[in-house]
Amino acid sequence: MPAAILALDTCLQSCSAAILDDQQTLAKIMESRERGHAERLAPLVSEALQAANIGVVDLSRIVVTIGPGSFTGVRVGLAFARGLTVGRDLPVVGITTLQALAATYSSQVSEQKVVLIDARRGQVYGQIFDQSNEPRDAAFVLSPDEVRNSLPDLDKLAKHQLIGSGVPLVFPDLVEKEDWRAHQPDPVAIAQLGAKLPDMDVAPSAMYLRAADAKPASVSPVARSVGG
Repeated sequence: MPAAILALDTCLQSCSAAILDDQQTLAKIMESRERGHAERLAPLVSEALQAANIGVVDLSRIVVTIGPGSFTGVRVGLAFARGLTVGRDLPVVGITTLQALAATYSSQVSEQKVVLIDARRGQVYGQIFDQSNEPRDAAFVLSPDEVRNSLPDLDKLAKHQLIGSGVPLVFPDLVEKEDWRAHQPDPVAIAQLGAKLPDMDVAPSAMYLRAADAKPASVSPVARSVGG
């Protein structure tokens, strides 16, 4: 069995995993979930491995989202990915949730993608990407008013593909256009992005963009419950 890539996401309102082998999707599981990512992730990955008919020993790489998003969710995914590498020479690479969302949703008519995530506390995480999913600017955390004031060509929204749960906060008139909170990173897109990255000498770290409201509870790696 050729080596495969495992992709994980627990940063936003879903818990997901996908396994790719040479761009072929062997397994994909996505579940809407506001909380409980830590309890669900290990069984979900076990189900994905079983569906792909492989074990952890068959993996060549793990790709995990590193935020921004839920502080606990970010830590859950990173801790799990690191736990899977214990005793194994298995590289882990990180993808931001912003880039993952940009890669998940494509458009042939927009010049650029504006990814906006509800950051709570009256703020929005965001970043602008081109149609190749390359960032045009640094990621930011701003108030909805600050985002509106900073977006280029705001009077020409047709040029922008809007993505993410933060869209209706910045543009209240678009609330009813679609279910923005349903915009979640596709683990297959995460795996495809991660496959293009070089191996890293150190494990990826979290991308928070702002300090936590309170110190997160300790999250222990639960990878030992996933069979090799």
